[in-house]
Amino acid sequence: MRRSIAGSAAFVVLTGTFLVLPVYAAPAPEPVPVETTAEEVSLGSVEQPAPEAEVQEGTTEPVAGVPDTAPALTVSRTGTDEFSLVGVTWAADPAVADVRVQVRVQDAGGAWGEWTEVGPEDADQNPDADSRAELRGGTAPLWTGPSTGVEAEVVTRSGAAPTDVQLDLIDPGESAADDALGTPDIQDTADAALAMPDVYSRAQWGADPALMTWGAEYAPTIKAATLHHTAGANDYTADQVPAILRGIYTYHAQTRGWGDIGYNVLVDKFGRLWEGRAGGLASTVIGAHAGGFNTGTFGVSMLGTYDALTPPPATVDSVAAIIAWKFSLFGVDPNGTTVLTSGGGGTAKYAAGTRVTLPTIFGHRDVGNTTCPGNAGYARLGEIRGKVAAALTSAVPLVQKRYDSDAAVRSQLGAVTTAPTRTPDGTGAYAHYAGGSIYATAATGAHVVRGAIRDKWASLGWERGGLGYPTSDTGCGLAGGGCFQHFTGGSIYWSPATGAHTVGGAIRDRWAGLNWEYSALGYPTSDWTTTPDGAAQYVHFQTGSIYWSAATGARVLSGAVYDKWASTGWETSPLGLPTSDVTATPDGRGRYAHFQRGSVYWSAATGGHTVGGAIRERWAATGWEGGALGYPTSDWTTTPNGQAQYVHFQGGSVYWSPASGARWLTGRVYEAWAAGGWESGPLGLPTTDTATTPDGRAQYAHFQQGSVYSAPDLGTHVLPADVVAVWSRTGWERGPLGYPTSAAAAATGAATTGTATPAGMRVQTFQGGVVYTSPSTGAHAVSGTFRTALTTAGGPVVLGYPTTDVLTTPDGTGQYQHFTGGSVYSSAATGTHVLRGAVLELWARTGWETGVLRYPTTDVTTTPDGQGRYAHFQGGSVYWTRATGAHLLRGAVYDVWARTGWETGVLGYPTTDVTATPDSRGAYAYFQGGAVYSSTLGGSRVLRGAVLDAWARTGWEQGTLGWPTSDTVAVSGGGTRTDFEHGSITVSASGVATVTPR
Repeated sequence: MRRSIAGSAAFVVLTGTFLVLPVYAAPAPEPVPVETTAEEVSLGSVEQPAPEAEVQEGTTEPVAGVPDTAPALTVSRTGTDEFSLVGVTWAADPAVADVRVQVRVQDAGGAWGEWTEVGPEDADQNPDADSRAELRGGTAPLWTGPSTGVEAEVVTRSGAAPTDVQLDLIDPGESAADDALGTPDIQDTADAALAMPDVYSRAQWGADPALMTWGAEYAPTIKAATLHHTAGANDYTADQVPAILRGIYTYHAQTRGWGDIGYNVLVDKFGRLWEGRAGGLASTVIGAHAGGFNTGTFGVSMLGTYDALTPPPATVDSVAAIIAWKFSLFGVDPNGTTVLTSGGGGTAKYAAGTRVTLPTIFGHRDVGNTTCPGNAGYARLGEIRGKVAAALTSAVPLVQKRYDSDAAVRSQLGAVTTAPTRTPDGTGAYAHYAGGSIYATAATGAHVVRGAIRDKWASLGWERGGLGYPTSDTGCGLAGGGCFQHFTGGSIYWSPATGAHTVGGAIRDRWAGLNWEYSALGYPTSDWTTTPDGAAQYVHFQTGSIYWSAATGARVLSGAVYDKWASTGWETSPLGLPTSDVTATPDGRGRYAHFQRGSVYWSAATGGHTVGGAIRERWAATGWEGGALGYPTSDWTTTPNGQAQYVHFQGGSVYWSPASGARWLTGRVYEAWAAGGWESGPLGLPTTDTATTPDGRAQYAHFQQGSVYSAPDLGTHVLPADVVAVWSRTGWERGPLGYPTSAAAAATGAATTGTATPAGMRVQTFQGGVVYTSPSTGAHAVSGTFRTALTTAGGPVVLGYPTTDVLTTPDGTGQYQHFTGGSVYSSAATGTHVLRGAVLELWARTGWETGVLRYPTTDVTTTPDGQGRYAHFQGGSVYWTRATGAHLLRGAVYDVWARTGWETGVLGYPTTDVTATPDSRGAYAYFQGGAVYSSTLGGSRVLRGAVLDAWARTGWEQGTLGWPTSDTVAVSGGGTRTDFEHGSITVSASGVATVTPR
């Protein structure tokens, strides 16, 4: 049934209107006692379940230590009035101590939540307390949030099973004040040495006095504090806390029969303190939080479950603050021990009458059969003791003692305006006087703070600011009439010229190492400040600054180097933070500072410039400013095309890109590259440094698309990449080409003979030759005897341009090079000769130098009559005319033709090659004026005219006459006679040929 809990149900609703002028805000709702309700659902027992309950085998979700077959007392209710807190209670019985309950609830939308396991309540009433109500055993209260359905399963792990089991559904009611609590009501309720932390009162969380059935009881004194957790949910919101407290209050006071909430104080996860049991926080009222050990102990409970979850720092701090205040009232040592006598009963670990020595701050588990305040909560006890001890240390007497014992201080400070008082943090004390203040802690002692330094410290929040408490008096008489004071977290320095500024940490240490304000830096002109990116701290001084970070240390910057860094964006610049001080260069002509990603170098001649990344590393490798490059004359800059970075120096430049690396360029090589358009020119970026050639004669550098070579006697020349490739194949400057003597230039002049100039042909001259390049022919060098041969032949206008490099012939005894209009062949035995045209083509068809002709022994030459061309070879000759074509002559046939006077003899030019006869017994060749036949049978014979015609009619050498065996000779009567193997042919004077066989 549902039982109404008597009490006021009045809610005050205040409204207001917001106007522009005057400003008016509606007053916050006033807290009032809130009516709560509870519904009791009877389950009976496993032996005798109530009508609404059932007994099932095992629990829906496994429970540690409970067999799957154990009987579980269950109940399911839906469509209930709304509730937000659940508990299960049973008839009080010391034997019932190991009950486990599983609960799940249904929200208003009908969705069921997860099963949650709940154990017995950790807190407990003293067995002899008179609450004028029935005491019942029970679980811890479980905050569920608004729900309209519930299922519960009750099992016993060991010991007696509970009887008269009851499921309690509690609605904590609502109050408009829950989310508008305002300022805590309870402040400074006792005259303690330690200020009381603010506490929200019972009235503020809506405690209804009508629920109480127990009159407060008091112990003689407070000896200890007991730490608890409520074992409820941790996911509550701030505005739910008052309702949670009302639910626990109803459950403790009414359902469990304790007559009031059990804990003296509760602390939520937000660090807010809440008044628990009635009777006065400053009193010795006895709570219901640690059965058998409630008397003389102050029960503080953290709202939530802290078995695995660590209590938030705000919660721990508030627990320590309220215990420290309570101990200050009763003189309890937080690091001491006390003897308590067990009252027994309930969850007490010790039998009644047992005297137990305990720490003055202990966990509930130390005296009860419980895990409270959870493993994670219990682990914070040492920290809490330390915080309480620190809070209880009083510095008030130190302030007065300093003032009373030091006449100079009294004279300096004058009359007191604020008596010695504890500081808000409870750690120290202070007093204000007409001429200043005294601040003290046990750790730092008492120190005078006055003048502009006190004003500065005050503006920073006094001891609550970053500087903390003073560790020295305000001291004056420094350089320039300055003053200073040290604090636990730094210092303040003041001078008439700079005003008062803070300086601390590693920056103060570094400044101190330089001799404070007497150093070159002078006084600080800014406060000790964190950079906007949070990565570092800095202080500006009269002549410079100190920057510090954990990664870089404290570094001193000044002068032009510092100004340059500042102009790049300070610590957010590409350079990052300083890693060195501003330092003089070894040559004494400049100054520099290194930074995380670069450096700044300055000299009077060059000014201040940045240099970083791989460029700085390359410059360093050359010897920094003492090397060939000297000081930088430009900043570390990205090229206009965005593909590289560079820095110019007095003696050159360093260029870097991911593709080419960091390279330094100097001298005429650098000037030539710059004149060509720098990295945007045809050469692209450098791929090597400026270097000296092995023979020491020249300087050079290679680039992405070529090279630059400079020799004093030959000039500076740019070599395109294809020229460089050819030159490198020949052995660079140590090869036959030597050094370049010109830039690459377009070939001029059309060939009057030979082949035309290929499109795009470029020519670059070297000491020992020429490199020709074009898209159609490629890049090839002509040097040595090949160059001489080309020149002798009439140059490219005759022979054309090279289409190959100089190559070795397949037989390994010669070399050759092809051109667009011919070829040049060379061997040690025959010399170097130019072949072209039809002569070259025929020689090629015969197998080049590996054919019957072998190597040429002459160039292709014009015949004396001007009608043809020829070339002699080791194995014969080739003769050509436009009318006859090109023909190969060799052997005896060639010798006979030569004896007749070559092409100017009776035979004229050959019209066939020397050819083997079909019977393979000889060879022949035809000429314009006849033929030459040669065999071992008849020798080599010239046949022409009617003799040749008549012999042809007989079938040549395969006919009736066979081979000729004599030359044609004159006979009497004016005719001629030619003998053959098998006869003769005579030709009369009139030209008639007669064949006479034998």
